[in-house]
Amino acid sequence: MKVILLKDTARLGLRGQVKDVADSYAVNVLIPKGLVVQATPSELAKWKQKEDSTKFKKEIASNTFVQLVDALRKTIVEVSGHKHDEKGQLFAQVKEHEIADAIYKTVKLSIDPKQILIEHPIKHIGEHMITLKQGERHERVSITIVD
Repeated sequence: MKVILLKDTARLGLRGQVKDVADSYAVNVLIPKGLVVQATPSELAKWKQKEDSTKFKKEIASNTFVQLVDALRKTIVEVSGHKHDEKGQLFAQVKEHEIADAIYKTVKLSIDPKQILIEHPIKHIGEHMITLKQGERHERVSITIVD
């Protein structure tokens, strides 16, 4: 019986692969555990559509990320509104969601705060480097913390 793997399965293969397995193994073990579905033409069409949709979403996200990085290299992102002492030391460090909000206000492109990496805690006014990530890609950009 031909089946489509719904999950990575030891000794069978990776998610999305079509495999040929014994009928009894598929019916008695794999299908009841939710590891596979029978590879009918309609299931294959659904799987293909889902795969194409996922690729399309990843492509759009990648293009948006490239646009965001290009826009940030040409502008200065200012994160403001933090209380500080006379030496420029902030009372609270700048968080990822605050940087994401400032990026949106500056370039009108949104980024998930989880995609922002702060190497060292930002605790003083001035220019700081942060890293934006998407998948395996990491880009360094500069932001400025102002009063």
